[in-house]
Parts: sequence; structure tokens; C-alpha cells
Amino acid sequence: MSPDDRERLRRLFDRVSNALQAAVLVAEHLELASAATAQDAHTITQQLRRATLALREVLREGGEL
Repeated sequence: MSPDDRERLRRLFDRVSNALQAAVLVAEHLELASAATAQDAHTITQQLRRATLALREVLREGGEL
């Protein structure tokens, strides 16, 4: 392999490495955002269940407030 070929290959690896590094950062950000979104959805689901159960309890008691 000639020195020019080695230099071209080194530059190619450098560009690919930089692109992969950027992709990893975006993937990490998406992973954290997805985890936060999943936690938020879980919290909302729990609160909706609590509200639904409270309303059903009132209805079972005859609907009197």
C-alpha cells in the first residue's frame, strides 16, 4: 500500500469515526428522551386509573356528592 493510499484510508476512517460519534450522541439523546416519555406516560396512566376508580366509587355509592 502506498503512502498516499494509507493517508486516504486514514482520512476515510477519521470521517467515518466522526460520523459514528455524532450518531452515538443522537442515539443516546433519543434513548434518554424515550425513557423520560415512557415514565411520563406511566405516570399519566396511573393518575387516570386513580381518577377512574374514584368516579366509579362515587357511582357505586349512589352518585351522591
